[in-house]
Amino acid sequence: MRLFGIFSILLLISPMAAAVEVPSGSSPQVVAGARLYSAHCVSCHGVNGRDAVTFPRPIWGAGQDIKKFQTSKGLFEYLQMMMPFDDPNKIGDADKLAITVFLMVKNGDLPAASTLPPGGNASAIK
Repeated sequence: MRLFGIFSILLLISPMAAAVEVPSGSSPQVVAGARLYSAHCVSCHGVNGRDAVTFPRPIWGAGQDIKKFQTSKGLFEYLQMMMPFDDPNKIGDADKLAITVFLMVKNGDLPAASTLPPGGNASAIK
C-alpha cells in the first residue's frame, strides 16, 4: 500500500516538473517563456500543450486553441487576465510576454529567435 501511495504522488508531481522542448536558436525571451511555461502551465496544459488531463484540448499545433486570440496581443491580454488559472497575479507581465512569444513559436507563428517588446506592436502579429 505504501508503494502505491508513493507511485501516486510521483504521477501527480511528474508533469509539473517536466520541461518543454525549446527550439534551437531560440531568443532568451523564448527560453525564459519555455522555463515559465514548464513551471506554471504544464500542470494544466501538458508538456506538449495537449497532453494534460485537466485541459486536454491542444493550445498549439494541429487542432489548437491559440488561433482564437487572432494576434499575439490578444493572447497576451488573455494571459494577463486569466492565467495561471489559480492566480493570474502570480506571474508578472514581462513573464507573461515571454510565455506569449514561446507559445507563438511553438505554434509556428514566429521564428525561434523572435522577441516581443513590452508595448510593441503585438497586435500586428497574427
